[in-house]
Amino acid sequence: MGAEHARTVEIIPSASALLQSLRGLGYAPETALADLIDNSIAAGAARIDVDLDWNGGTPVVAILDDGRGLDFDGLSAAMRFGGDGPMAERTSDDLGRFGLGLKTASLSQCRRMTVASRKDGLTSCLAWDVDQVAAKGKWEALVPEALPATRLAEAFGSRAQGTLVVWEHMDAIGGLFGLDSEDFFARLQNIRAHFAMVFHRFLAGDARRIAIAINGRVVRGWDPFQRNHPATITMPTERLRSTAGVMDVSPFVLPHRDRFANEAEYEAAGGFGGWSERQGFYVYRGKRLVAAGGWLGLGGARAWTREESSRLARLSVDLPTHVDAEWRIDVRKSLARPPAVLRPRLTAIAAACRGKAREVFAWRGGKVRRQAAKLGQPVWTAEQISGRVQYRINRNHPALQRLFAAAGDNQNLLTAALVLIEKTVPIERIWLDVSETGDTRSTALSDTEISLLADQLASVVTGMSGDDPVEVRLDRMLQQLPVKTGALRRSVLRIIGTPDE
Repeated sequence: MGAEHARTVEIIPSASALLQSLRGLGYAPETALADLIDNSIAAGAARIDVDLDWNGGTPVVAILDDGRGLDFDGLSAAMRFGGDGPMAERTSDDLGRFGLGLKTASLSQCRRMTVASRKDGLTSCLAWDVDQVAAKGKWEALVPEALPATRLAEAFGSRAQGTLVVWEHMDAIGGLFGLDSEDFFARLQNIRAHFAMVFHRFLAGDARRIAIAINGRVVRGWDPFQRNHPATITMPTERLRSTAGVMDVSPFVLPHRDRFANEAEYEAAGGFGGWSERQGFYVYRGKRLVAAGGWLGLGGARAWTREESSRLARLSVDLPTHVDAEWRIDVRKSLARPPAVLRPRLTAIAAACRGKAREVFAWRGGKVRRQAAKLGQPVWTAEQISGRVQYRINRNHPALQRLFAAAGDNQNLLTAALVLIEKTVPIERIWLDVSETGDTRSTALSDTEISLLADQLASVVTGMSGDDPVEVRLDRMLQQLPVKTGALRRSVLRIIGTPDE
């Protein structure tokens, strides 16, 4: 017997049990609020206000937009769990996914959510109350006679159109419950940083421009790729095609720490979570960020992890809104997984970006290996020996050449000393220190260091063979040093007796 002829029985899920389960989907306050902002963007809002009131330890949250409002039927549909599901056709600016976001995001943080909307001068209002559903065991929404008393509720009263959402009765499931005032306002800063990252293209006008304000203060967008920084390397954009459509992949290598004006600028460029956390792919769906960093499980047999050497690599992936199933966008719109057909090409693009980032990291933002002929001989070289990378002191470096020439009959002793240094470089300890504390070497030289190093460099530069002017030889040497070299260069030229132009 075919399924179409089989006897059926309707099994209605328990309202109370299912609602409690849906509350545990794992939203953080910032991702829950971002889901509501998605709805406001889809409604054509130009400004979205978010108020977070600690309220003496019993927080109240309100979100107000000026978008197209809803009539009562429209609001009822929006409050239905699983309204427009993942199979529904969506416009390019509809950031919805499963038809659950408004409800599950809100109730993940509170036990009562109220939504009021105004369209054509008529106001409609509905509320979900977890305790009410539990008591009656039915999917019955409340029709409140009055709105919760909040600042944004007062503002909503004078609006011609728009929608207001209010969260009340927080509990331990949400991330705003049980915080003292200091922790609450620290969480508020996390929410601000999350909005600046997730909606930065809307805030900057790359997508349809919107304004978001938290407690009256406007959120400024944060560009993960630091496009305006002169030391950012923008690699060619590649267009990929699959059965679901076309997407653009744009790799960037961000500046080394030494290229930022100060520590505050460097930390700001790292973004919410820091440099290591924010490396990798940035996947956008309808220009809204859904995955901020990470390597999407790519890297071949051994998936890439967030490594210190790749912290400067970031790649933008632009997806249309209709590829959700292919990219397995999750209900919170915070995870994405590329389809198998695209993984090889994405891996190749990312590998090139990681390689370039590794060079910038190793050269501390200076010119990279492909310009080695112009830079002269490096002090250290990396060689592949028996499948392992080994670092060796470059015997062809001018300083070493002079040292060997001066060693005379003691060249074997000098060679033995160099091998001893190479074999005992504490690579693991260096890697551990950099991973734990970052690269904290100073780029400034003291007067004593300049004086000592200038004498040594002057001796090496004047003894180098070749027809190049002494200034050119000196610059090749200085470009190998991971320090600020202006004062050192002037000192060397004074010793040599060459004017500093």
